[in-house]
Amino acid sequence: MARKITVAQAAGFCFGVKKAIDRAEQVDEAYIFGSLIHNPQEVARLDSLGKHIVDNLEDIKGRQVFITAHGLDINKINAMKAREFDIVDTTCPLVTHIYRSGWKLQAMGLKLVIIGDPKHVEVKGIASRMNDPIIVYQQDDLEQVPRGSRVGVVSQSTLLLEKFDTFVALLKERCEHVEAINTICKPTKDRQISAKALSREVDMMIVIGGYNSSNTHKLADVAAERLGKENTHHIETAQELRPEWFDGKAHVGVTAGASTPDYLIREVVAAIEALPEAVAV
Repeated sequence: MARKITVAQAAGFCFGVKKAIDRAEQVDEAYIFGSLIHNPQEVARLDSLGKHIVDNLEDIKGRQVFITAHGLDINKINAMKAREFDIVDTTCPLVTHIYRSGWKLQAMGLKLVIIGDPKHVEVKGIASRMNDPIIVYQQDDLEQVPRGSRVGVVSQSTLLLEKFDTFVALLKERCEHVEAINTICKPTKDRQISAKALSREVDMMIVIGGYNSSNTHKLADVAAERLGKENTHHIETAQELRPEWFDGKAHVGVTAGASTPDYLIREVVAAIEALPEAVAV
């Protein structure tokens, strides 16, 4: 029988990522501090066009430097300004919204709690702009928050939706007052909701995106909740597809992270279409 392939309603590039890439493509050569977006294939394509990734200020050969869509530690930005670099800031507006939300909560006299991965460049950027925030990512991290305290809460833009709700509920049990602003961005929410809905209709899910992409990992988590890890496969490119995954699978769902370009999605769909048809089980 013919295998059905359905691409999630919300999948692939979000507007913030597309804006960052469009701006980088407008110049002949530029240096980008950190990955402009979290997709190795797209980063490699940009590098081939003269947009070079650097991780140290000393590696910037020209005057122009791009700040990534996820933002950057304010101290590194100040160091760039001190060296008089021409800074092109492609930080997503939904990330700068998190900064404003954090400042608002602090202005209310609340201790700021950031729910997110402390190793992620976005979380580092948020924390660097706040007054000694507490970063929590695992439930054990909540022990850092003093009992009976008054806290304000923001989150990494690509956090799992359920995680935000769970952590806020746990903080309310622990603290005297909790003022929470859900700063998970709309593209992340849309992709998670869409992936969850599609996972209910298919036999397996292919999730396309960089292994260094937080929001892509969350999509895989969402799909695995319904289909199990054995029927949820996170890949970066079509070359990673394995024919045995599709044995007996009549309906395949495909989704992609917010940093995944459309051409990678098209290549994956074409590769699945080229596989032998599903065998009834």
